[in-house]
Amino acid sequence: MYRIEELSTVRRVLRLAGEERSAAAIVIALSLTAAGFEGAGLSSLIPLVDLLTGEPLDYSIPVIGPLLERLGAYVSIDAIDVILLLIGALFLGVWIGYLNVIVSNKLAMRFAHRLRLQVFETALRRPLAAVESLPAGKLVNNLATETWRVCDALFVTLDVIVRIITCVVFVFFLLSLSPFYTAVLVGLTATMAVVVHLATRAVRGLGASAVVANETFMAYVWDALRGLRVIRGFGREAHERQRYAERSERVSRVFTRLGILSGVVGPITQTMTFAMVGAILGIAIVRGDQISTLVGFLAIAYRMQPRISGILGARTKLRSLDASIAEIEQALTGQPEARATRRAFSGLQRGVALQNASVRYPNAERPALHDVSCGFLYGQVTALAGVSGSGKSTLVALLLRFIEPERGRIVIDGTPLDEIDPEDWHRRIAFVEQDAFLFNASVRDNIGYGDLEADFPAIKEAARIAQATDFIERLPNGYDTLIGDYGVGLSQGQRQRIALARSLLRSPDVLILDEATNALDRPTERALRTAIEEAGRARAVIVIAHRRETIENADQVVVLDEGRVVQRGSPAELARADGVYGRLYLRDPAIPNQ
Repeated sequence: MYRIEELSTVRRVLRLAGEERSAAAIVIALSLTAAGFEGAGLSSLIPLVDLLTGEPLDYSIPVIGPLLERLGAYVSIDAIDVILLLIGALFLGVWIGYLNVIVSNKLAMRFAHRLRLQVFETALRRPLAAVESLPAGKLVNNLATETWRVCDALFVTLDVIVRIITCVVFVFFLLSLSPFYTAVLVGLTATMAVVVHLATRAVRGLGASAVVANETFMAYVWDALRGLRVIRGFGREAHERQRYAERSERVSRVFTRLGILSGVVGPITQTMTFAMVGAILGIAIVRGDQISTLVGFLAIAYRMQPRISGILGARTKLRSLDASIAEIEQALTGQPEARATRRAFSGLQRGVALQNASVRYPNAERPALHDVSCGFLYGQVTALAGVSGSGKSTLVALLLRFIEPERGRIVIDGTPLDEIDPEDWHRRIAFVEQDAFLFNASVRDNIGYGDLEADFPAIKEAARIAQATDFIERLPNGYDTLIGDYGVGLSQGQRQRIALARSLLRSPDVLILDEATNALDRPTERALRTAIEEAGRARAVIVIAHRRETIENADQVVVLDEGRVVQRGSPAELARADGVYGRLYLRDPAIPNQ
């Protein structure tokens, strides 16, 4: 009935549900109990028919026969007694089955919750370059859709186990009643399974197509929502409406075909079940078998057929979910291996150094950084200079541990960075990017994200240092104003100042400004720089900037070109030397070079 592929799918689902196996054992125990009561209740039809037709009671019936024989030793058994016994057994079977449904649902929901947490946690801990290299929408689709589909797979798996156990119990009763008719029933059921398999062979391929269609659709939605300003600005609403409709229709078409193909199992099994009952009745008439035994046998067989239909339907469902299981298995791989020891890090004392560090992005032809060695001293401001694509942002990504060096290493006060506890390191570092990201929350929450335990006065002080107080207090609700997705209600300069306040609130040992003041006018930038220098204790400051004025205020400048350090020294030293720095920044001080 089930081939190697489906059994492999079941094993993979159960492996993902490792922490829920104890609850799964309870489900199995409850299903076995419910099936026993239902089988016993249906077997009671045989003595009931015997009593109604005047035949002697058959005590060879499993479970019910010995029970009636023992009862008969004390009281005279009549049809009412048997009816009460039948109703009691069926009642217990139904409500134990319902309890099983409750346990199964709680199990599946707990599994879905844990799976979503695991996928999200893996995304948080995987190297950032690996996450960012994923196709757009894949991670969102995994969290929003594929985890639920894997949860469905577990639910289907448990349902199959319950149905199989029920069928095994029923077959035990059927064999006790009539081995001959049981053999006939098994043969007809095998024929039904073959017919269902032939009718649903395309389900696995459609399941994979459904995952791809969902990912493509989610990627488009994600991209379109982020690009609404461009869509509006270029008047492409009609064009995007058409693109959205095409992708949405593709998803609908795949899932419609999948639903139609999966739904054919019900009509096939129901039709063949009627044919089975007719065949068994025809054989019974020809053989002249006892009517009471036939009634009990058909009652159990008829109750077993929906379970068999469910098992065949579940097989089809599991095949359609196989691609989703593979997707989540892949999403849960690639976590960085934990080092045996991690050193605690209490704060920067001397500085940060790169020693012959090289970085190559996935599928890149040449390294983004090649054999880079440079240092960033505590208490100094270092400017990173160079044309776009020279490796400045990659160097910063190394310091932030968004990526790991392919060769070489990063040393913090003499200790390799990969030996330092990552959380300790990130607590001592802060950064502001050129396109500052803000959460869809209040101004207070966005600044407070830098230090979740900071009080409101500390948040206001960070905003003051970042030259953000004036415009924040003019907002409709001041610090409690919701700024919308990506800070859409603010200008780029305002977003940068809030992001800078968020970083300053951490009071970091290392502050990285990745072109973080490019949206500010020069007077504001000068005031901001002065405020940062005057505020609090010393730190290592690393600035990526294109303005000559910003670079000239640094203690040292590291010039990158095509992923290599080509010059290093103070602004004055580099100004006197012939090289990339002079060509970029000394031709026309009024024009920033990019």
